Amino acid sequence: MGHDSHDHGHSKTNPHAIEEADKDLPLRMRSIELIKHNPNIFNVGLTDACAGYTILGGGAWLASTVAGAGFGYWYYAQKCRLNPTTFYASIMLSFSRLFLGAVVGGSIGYLRFGDRQRLHNAWVSERLRRRYPDALNIDAQDIWRFKGIKAS
Repeated sequence: MGHDSHDHGHSKTNPHAIEEADKDLPLRMRSIELIKHNPNIFNVGLTDACAGYTILGGGAWLASTVAGAGFGYWYYAQKCRLNPTTFYASIMLSFSRLFLGAVVGGSIGYLRFGDRQRLHNAWVSERLRRRYPDALNIDAQDIWRFKGIKAS
């Protein structure tokens, strides 16, 4: 133990921790104490569309969103078949049913296929980075060694 070149100022490590690469750490839900050692590893940018799409569930989420939108429109179209509406009401109601179906389908898709563990880690990381601006400068590597160690 001690202060070797990999500790970056930490005096304690956990010799019984299972070794994991830093890039694999965000894939499972982690304790706040582990995220405190380097929140930058767990951060997901708000403008990173690819990471957001992956967290939502990828192609399976998109398919359920489209299926929900399709079902919402189909349901409305069946009503309009027997009871026609005016042009503007039809456009508004068609869009609202399409949107409602997409929201319900996307919600179901996220609950079924979404990566809630990664979202949890990213949210905790973002909160730590906002509350403690100096956390942006942390560059600790191999933080798997600090599992179960309280951050100071």
